[in-house]
Amino acid sequence: MGNYICMRCGEETDEPHFDLVSGTVSCPICLEQDAGILSRLRSSSEHKDLDSSRG
Repeated sequence: MGNYICMRCGEETDEPHFDLVSGTVSCPICLEQDAGILSRLRSSSEHKDLDSSRG
């Protein structure tokens, strides 16, 4: 049983991630999902930048 509750999915976790900016507590699973979304957004914006610099 975890000592903390993830504020996103509601699961208990022993390894919480505290986001000091937003004040939320996330479990490693939600944190990993967020990182995947951010990397996809970042890579798509890099492709747009490359396309606009060509033309």
